[in-house]
Formats: sequence, structure tokens, C-alpha cells
Amino acid sequence: MKDKYIKVVKDNYKGEALNILLKQIELFFSDSKDIKLTKYDVGEDVFLKKGTYMHGIPSDKEHFDWTVENGFIGNDFTDMNTPNKIRGSIGMWQLKEDTLLKDYIIKYSGFTITYTIGRGPGSIEVSDLIPYHQFDKYTEELNNREDVWMYWGDQTKELRFMPSLVADKRQIAFILNMDSPYAKEISSADVWNPNYDKIMIKDFIDYRYYDKFLVERLNRNATTTDRETAIMFGLPSKLIEGVLVGRKLENDQKALEYIKNRLPNCYICNLEGKVIVGNK
Repeated sequence: MKDKYIKVVKDNYKGEALNILLKQIELFFSDSKDIKLTKYDVGEDVFLKKGTYMHGIPSDKEHFDWTVENGFIGNDFTDMNTPNKIRGSIGMWQLKEDTLLKDYIIKYSGFTITYTIGRGPGSIEVSDLIPYHQFDKYTEELNNREDVWMYWGDQTKELRFMPSLVADKRQIAFILNMDSPYAKEISSADVWNPNYDKIMIKDFIDYRYYDKFLVERLNRNATTTDRETAIMFGLPSKLIEGVLVGRKLENDQKALEYIKNRLPNCYICNLEGKVIVGNK
């Protein structure tokens, strides 16, 4: 598979983008020994360190097995070549601060709201993430502020890709331990990094999104989002330390046993942020 990925990269990239991707492939397939996964007993609350990654997949056995066996790889390099605005990379949700998993889930299961301070050319837009079931309280506070002119909202992007308190469309997300030097090195090749040359970045961005992306990567907020990463080429499955499951899978004993058999060193947790299958 490594040779196949190298060929795809050489056929489609050049210059600095090519060199970074070739380095990423070497890191991806390297035999790193510094990864230490967090251990939990059943019933414990999952604590996520700042920098932890999470990635949701469609709720079917085929996608789960493929990810466990192959890792997290950008669609451009696989047979699942579905179009993305950001190409040549794999999207991840990155924890911005130390937090309990249950609090993180409550937060992204809510709503994204944008409001304007002031009116007209001099107005300022502000975006916030509103936790689950806090929308009415938050908008009432905005309505009572003299400096807020208008507001609008949207679902969080996480709701489209992760198990949530709102919908059962997604049932599986992986929790990746990014604490090791190896994880930090391979994840440093992030398309969102504002230090990358804008010409080089062109190879990774759909032309219809390119101009907007250049603005967003310098002015990231709760809407664009400031929690999103796009790691060039991909990340190996050996970084997986836990699996978050939705309500349906939590009550499917056969499915939980299958997940544990495929990932024996990992814990499984639910939407309350508690471990339901331990790894100690």
C-alpha cells in the first residue's frame, strides 16, 4: 500500500507539497514506539487532554474495519475518492483545552451562533458555540444587549460527523492520543497552518473555496471552525486509544464485542463520557 500511496502523490503533487506528503507517508508507516495509550476501568469519566483528536465515521462495519486496518487517510489517496473542499488530507476535531469528554459532547451537540456588535460598515461579527439546550438562554441574553444588532445560527459541524446528543445518524467516533512526540510530528503538517505558503496550499484546496480559505485560516472562529484540522495524507490507526459510540451501539452488545475484538487495547465510551468497556 505504501508504494501505491507514493505513486498517487507523485502523480498529483509537486514542489513543497510533494515533499511534505512523501515525508508524511514515511512517518505514517514508520515503527514508532513512543505511543502510550490512556487506560480506563468501566464507569470512569473520560478525560481528554488539550490537543486530543477525534474523528467520526459512517455507522457501518465496512468503514470501521477499513479504518482499523488502514488508518485515517485522505479520500484522494483511497478508493473512497469523494470530493472535499480540503484535499490531500484527513479532517480531525482537535480539543482546544483539557476537558471531560461529557462536557465536550454537550458543547458540540449544541448550536453555532454568529451575532453583530453594532450596525453598518463598522459592525463586528462574533461567533460562539452554544452548548446543548442552552440556545434559548443565550439568545435571550443577546436580545437584551443594546450593542447587538442581529444574530443567526447553524448546527455545529461536529453534528454532521460525530455521535451526538441531538441525532443518531453517526454512531462511531475514534479518540486519538496525540501526546507522543511521534503524534506531534506527523500532525504538524496541517493544511490550516497559517504559516504555509499560500501558493503551496493551492494544491490542497478546491479552487472554489481557495480565496475564502485564505481568509478563514487567518480569522478562525466557532463557525469556520477553530476546532478543525486537516492533516496532510493521514494518521495511523495505532494512535487510536478509545471509541465513542452513540445510543444505538451502546445498547448493542454484539457490536461492542466486535469493536473490542478489533481494538483490544482501546476503551469504549458513551455519550455521557463514561467508559462502558475498559482497557486496563
